[in-house]
Amino acid sequence: MYELKDKELIFVFTGPNGAGRKTVADMAGLTLNIKQVLSYTTRTRRANEVEAEDYFFITKADFDVAHEQGQFIEIIEFAGNSYGIKSEDIESQLEASGCIYLILNREGANILKKLYGDKVIRIFIYADRDELIKRQQERGDSPEQIARYMNDFEKESANREECEHLYDNSDLSHTMYDITKTLEKYLDRSLQDLD
Repeated sequence: MYELKDKELIFVFTGPNGAGRKTVADMAGLTLNIKQVLSYTTRTRRANEVEAEDYFFITKADFDVAHEQGQFIEIIEFAGNSYGIKSEDIESQLEASGCIYLILNREGANILKKLYGDKVIRIFIYADRDELIKRQQERGDSPEQIARYMNDFEKESANREECEHLYDNSDLSHTMYDITKTLEKYLDRSLQDLD
């Protein structure tokens, strides 16, 4: 396993499906020039998703081969699909940029925290239940998918107090302002607040 150096950090955005963790994480990454490490998944790509931007979409057979070869640092199963992060992707991105971010569910976030300890900063993104359902409907999720996501709502929210930071994502611009200020403290780049 890769041993993180002094200033290397892993930011993990987590929270219930529909809370906007991907939107928030990608905006924070772009604003602060932090590179993302993508997960690999066997699930079908949604209409609005892009290969190598949202996930690496691979077959179950390819996933199993990579797993047998010990390429994944973490693997989870959700709704009959496999998800995993390759250790070589974490290592290469950390060596290239020093800090990275990932978008993971509760289980994946906790696995990375156990592996890398204080070098992992978990950022829990949430919104109220009705807002999550509305967002899932707007992105075109089926009623069955929404029901499955909402069944996992409590489980995904169970460890929110264990995360290093919690953000209510009811107002994206407010959320981004707060998160950017928080992450900047970890990065210690001394950005100026021009407000």
